[in-house]
Amino acid sequence: MIAERTLLSYLDAPVVIGDPDGCAVYVNPAFEARFERAVGRVPGAPLAELFEGGAREAVLRAVVVACTQGESVRFRLREGAMGFSAVASPIQAQGEQVGVVILLKEEVEGLERVLALQREMERPLDELGHVLQQLEDLAGTSRDARLRSLLGDAQRARARLRKSADEVHAVLTGGRGSGAAPKEAGSGAAKGLEPVALLQRVAARAAGATPLDVVAAPGLPSLPGDPRRLEALLLRLVEARLAAGAKLERLVLTARLAGGRALLLSLCELGAGAGGAPDSAHVREEAAALGAELRAVAHPRFGRATTLRLRLPG
Repeated sequence: MIAERTLLSYLDAPVVIGDPDGCAVYVNPAFEARFERAVGRVPGAPLAELFEGGAREAVLRAVVVACTQGESVRFRLREGAMGFSAVASPIQAQGEQVGVVILLKEEVEGLERVLALQREMERPLDELGHVLQQLEDLAGTSRDARLRSLLGDAQRARARLRKSADEVHAVLTGGRGSGAAPKEAGSGAAKGLEPVALLQRVAARAAGATPLDVVAAPGLPSLPGDPRRLEALLLRLVEARLAAGAKLERLVLTARLAGGRALLLSLCELGAGAGGAPDSAHVREEAAALGAELRAVAHPRFGRATTLRLRLPG
């Protein structure tokens, strides 16, 4: 139990301290002032319950990384109309992780809009890459050296634009640069495919009247490789179902393991209005190019599920 008056009590930034089990043991007055649900619930309340629903998973993931791997984690969350940048850092004693401290900082007004604009850049970049790839395939047998040179220039220009977009995102979210700065939870860097972060990005980019939820089992393994092509494919699946005009009750993106040998990413359409036309040949070809198996099942009353099956390495 932390003494009632510490230096943290005078800090104007919200601070919460938790134990390795994910329960809060202390919040400072600034935290209580901005997160009213924490008042009177500490110690003992699960950390996730001190935040709004959309932030709970990010908080839990950050606590797990901090307490099991001893690394600081950056993430973002919202409380009402206010956005916060957060850093979860491990508390160590005698070489062991004994807790976590989360420091929150109010974001500069307009940052959320800038981030939204940056995310909007991702889709045309994905589409440009797909078009250029198709053009390269068509020009594969051409003897026109000038055409091949121009396509190479276009691909290199796209790569530079992608790098710039990634750097903008890193600056806005506090992601790691060349140093040993804390890593951003769910950043989806090219280091590997994190299933939960991947589905969350797809859900954030897909805009529609139908509610879109993310459901995933904890502790899912990451896959090697750059997740952007898979993200673009999942986004196309979601937007195709939203554009189909069916009266859906809800869309759910799920991630789970199948027998420890494969990762299943599914788009579930709930409601009698689901179903409709099968996925396009282009979507099936893109899935095959990613080494994924695409399956779809539909029921006239309960809905439809489209699943990508990805083999786990080893």
